[in-house]
Amino acid sequence: MLHASDGARGVLIALDVDGTIARIYHDHEQESQRTAPGWHSWMAVSDEVVDALEALTLHPRVQVAWLTTWSHDQVRWLIQGPLRGKLDGAYVPWQNWPNEGWRMQSLISYVRRSNTSAVAWADDRAPDDAVSRLTGMTEVPSFVVVPDKFVGLTVADIDCIRDFLDEHLEPRS
Repeated sequence: MLHASDGARGVLIALDVDGTIARIYHDHEQESQRTAPGWHSWMAVSDEVVDALEALTLHPRVQVAWLTTWSHDQVRWLIQGPLRGKLDGAYVPWQNWPNEGWRMQSLISYVRRSNTSAVAWADDRAPDDAVSRLTGMTEVPSFVVVPDKFVGLTVADIDCIRDFLDEHLEPRS
């Protein structure tokens, strides 16, 4: 994981779980999925999306952080289980939870304390004005993906995140 002492500023990818990494099943889908081959749990995780995200984190100045209502232990289970050991990263401490806007406040606080030159945030619950608020409050370029919760992140979304990273990763000095 990138730390402030590493010198070059890194780019942060902040991820939510439900509706983002794992799509949410429609009610009518849940019963039929329980008997489907490869069923991990109630979660639908795309290995292709996880692999594409993991490929982004291979750059030494890209770090992952989890911004979710899931506990530390639940995120650890997710990483070790359905994510197959991939997308390990920090846990964003909650600010002002459970009040409205806690996710944005938490991410802003986390970005301000980190040595981050840009942030890409994927969350099905990100507000419509997330880019302008996040950029304005942190003074770093921001990119936000708001997936459909019944679809979750797609490879096309990951391609957009990759393009953002390519624009904002500082070359090593």
